[in-house]
Amino acid sequence: MKHLPPSLLGVLAAVASSTLGGSAIVATRFVVPEAGVLPTIFLRFAGAALIMLAITLPRMRLEVKARDLPIVCGLALMQFVLFPWCFTQSLTYIPAARGALVLSTQPLITLAFAAMAGRERITLTKVAGGLLALVAVVFALGDRVEAGGGDAWRGDLFMFGAALSGSVYNVAASYALRKYRALVAASVMLPTGAMAIAAMLVWQGDYSGFARIDADGWTAVVWLMTFGGAGTFFLWIWALEHTAPSQVALAVTFNPLAAAILGAFVLQEPVTWRLAVGLAGIIGSLLLVNGAALRASLRRDKGSG
Repeated sequence: MKHLPPSLLGVLAAVASSTLGGSAIVATRFVVPEAGVLPTIFLRFAGAALIMLAITLPRMRLEVKARDLPIVCGLALMQFVLFPWCFTQSLTYIPAARGALVLSTQPLITLAFAAMAGRERITLTKVAGGLLALVAVVFALGDRVEAGGGDAWRGDLFMFGAALSGSVYNVAASYALRKYRALVAASVMLPTGAMAIAAMLVWQGDYSGFARIDADGWTAVVWLMTFGGAGTFFLWIWALEHTAPSQVALAVTFNPLAAAILGAFVLQEPVTWRLAVGLAGIIGSLLLVNGAALRASLRRDKGSG
C-alpha cells in the first residue's frame, strides 16, 4: 500500500505503543522488586520526559496557552499519575492476568464515552470489534487467572478505575490535540506527570529504593525511559491525534499479550497455544473495525497502479 490513510497509521501507532507497553511491563518486573513502585514509575516518567524535551525543544516552541494549561495538566495527571497508580494498586491484590482481563474493557468504555461526548457514533462493527478483542484476551489469558484472595474485588475495582481513567483520557485528549501537535502535548504532559510522582516521593520520604537497583535493573530502567517510556507515550498521543479514540483504545488489548510473549523470552514464562489464538482474535478485531478504511486504501492503490 503506497499511502495509508492517517486513521490506519494511527491504529498502527497505537498497536506499536501497546506492544512497547507490554515490554515495559516485563521491564518493570525487573525493577519493582528492588526499587519499589514509586521510584520505578518516577524513573520511567522522568527519563521519558527528558527525552521528549530533548527531541521537541530544538524543533518547535513548547508553548501552551494559559487557558489550556489546566486541561493539559489535568490530562497529564489522569494518564501519568492516576492511571499508573490505579494499575499498580490493582496488582497488589490480583494477579497480572486477571488485571489484564479487567483492563481489556477499556475499548468498549472508550467507545461509550466518545459517543456521549459526540466524538463517535456507536456502531455494530465497533461494538463487535471491542467484544471480539475482549473475548480474545479472556481466551488467551484465561488459564493464567487466579481467583485471588478475599480482597480480589479491590484489585478489580482499582483496575476498573484504571480503565475508566484511560478511557476518559483517550476521549478528552482530543481537545488538546486539536490545538497542539503530539510532540508538544507529550513534552508538556510527561514532565507534569513526572513532577507529580516526584511530589509523591517527597511526601513518602523514602528514597532507599534507588540505591537497591543493580546493573540488570538499570538496564531495564533505560528501556523504561526510552522505548518503554518516551516511545510508548508519544506513539499513543500521536495515535489519538490521528484516529478515533475507540480505535486507539482497541489496541490496548495487545498490551497483556505482548507482555506474556516477551515474558517467555526474558523471564522464561510458558507460552501456550491460547496466546496465539488470542493474538489472532485481537488482530481480527482491528481488521473488523478498520476494514472499511483498509479496503478504501487498497482500492486507491489499485486505481493508481
